[in-house]
Amino acid sequence: MRFLWLDVNASYSHSSLAIPALHAQLSKELEGKHSWHIVSGSKNKDICHYISEIINYKPDFILSTLWLFNHSYVISILERCKKILPHTKVVLGGPEFLGENMLFLKREHYVDAVFRGEGEEIFPLFVENCEDVTGWQSLKGFCFINSANEYIDNGYAVSENFSYLNAPEESLFFPWDKPFIQLETSRGCFNRCGFCISGNGLAIRDIAIEVIKNRIKNIAEKGIKEIRILDRTFNGNEKRAIELLSIFEQFPEIEFHLEVHPSLLGTKIREKLKTLPPKLLHIEAGIQSLNNNVLKASGRRGEVSKALDGIEFLVSLEKFEVHCDLIAGLPHYSFDNLLDDLIQLLKVNPAEIQLELLKILPGTEFCINAKRLKLTHSDLPPYEILMNSSISYPELNKITIISKIIEMFFNRSIWRDLFRDIALSGKELFTTLLSFIGESEFNYHVNNEEKGLLLYGFCKHYYEEGTEKLLFTHMKNGLSFKNAVGIKSKLWRRQDSLPNPVFNEESPDLTYRYIEYSNKRTWFVYDKKSNNFNSIREFTEIL
Repeated sequence: MRFLWLDVNASYSHSSLAIPALHAQLSKELEGKHSWHIVSGSKNKDICHYISEIINYKPDFILSTLWLFNHSYVISILERCKKILPHTKVVLGGPEFLGENMLFLKREHYVDAVFRGEGEEIFPLFVENCEDVTGWQSLKGFCFINSANEYIDNGYAVSENFSYLNAPEESLFFPWDKPFIQLETSRGCFNRCGFCISGNGLAIRDIAIEVIKNRIKNIAEKGIKEIRILDRTFNGNEKRAIELLSIFEQFPEIEFHLEVHPSLLGTKIREKLKTLPPKLLHIEAGIQSLNNNVLKASGRRGEVSKALDGIEFLVSLEKFEVHCDLIAGLPHYSFDNLLDDLIQLLKVNPAEIQLELLKILPGTEFCINAKRLKLTHSDLPPYEILMNSSISYPELNKITIISKIIEMFFNRSIWRDLFRDIALSGKELFTTLLSFIGESEFNYHVNNEEKGLLLYGFCKHYYEEGTEKLLFTHMKNGLSFKNAVGIKSKLWRRQDSLPNPVFNEESPDLTYRYIEYSNKRTWFVYDKKSNNFNSIREFTEIL
């Protein structure tokens, strides 16, 4: 039999761990009985390329994993392929099928079956029975429409021996050529968040520490520089987390991405984090909300006060990137509540803040009980919340705009400090800024110069004290000297009578500009030979 994996990812950098995780479980004998091929790429690729490669291979089975980000795209490919190759069987898996699957199978009639749950232990049985439809369709986890047009649901498959599965890295399909790889050291989560597919009540299953160490050693020998740990709550077990951190620090050339629960940072793990080398970790600190009632309604454990203390600690270390997230649309989470939380996080000042709309994912508690919880959402990917009893659609739409503003002006932006100053000057001023930018019909992809002009317009009308910092940032970063901001600077020439306190007679490639404001004059020094437009020195004198 000829098997083809269709692997469609969000971008070139990403890859699916499902393919090598399943394939690694096959014995050499079973693998050798069949032919295997992979068609891989991102959503940016024209579907014609995928279709051509698939039909040229003429597979007996097309296997693919669906996520909310690739759902519609993959379906558009498969629908066309099945018309060209009507005898090819299409079997799908992934998070999209953790809920009720009858409607999907009735609608997408060219899909022969979908699989629900954990597939590692079922996959070898599927391959063994691939020539007998009734054989593989009877396996745990498979859902399909039978010949009598009846929906058959075989429940949820669980990998009972997760700790002893063959590692995905053993598969010939493991993506060693990608910028980063994913590593699952445990499966399951102690939290029961209603919005998360991991809050399914299954026990947490761990892979032995020594096994993890050997796998990381193998990964490091391949030259990989970034590992994303897939554990839902890395520090759920403090003792184990410390043991893993002790392994990570043995590989300082690798950056490890972790998702931590900030309210669970006890004394011992804090002490361990203090000893780790800079840039060893990239930390995703799960916040979701800074409102205890919201967290309780969402099934998430942990006190807000402890979570804030945990984030402040992580940020205070100043050696790891710390990212925080807020989820709009959670039960009892009003627009004003979320805005207050956003200002609170801006005060803590993590490296990045992600503000997202709640997704009502298939199979989650929120999806199953959406009506009871009054969560109105889209039934189509990405399943976004449309409104609930605490927030309206127009308010959620505002939050979408605010999310873009945060990305533009706070996350990795030269305007971050000024933006933060405005936000912390008062909620009313911050709200005015959000409205000012949102009503400007801004383009999310504008450059730093245009962002600066937008902030300049705001500061002139509402925040005059911010003009000084804006001018300084503009000049320091070598933005245009001809626009409304840069024109306020002056070029200094040797023949000028004005004394230049930063002039260097021995460096003819240097140029000098200055700006005057209040009772100060700030000088900026630029190197004409450098490809970097930033000033190489700044000096302020009191007039």
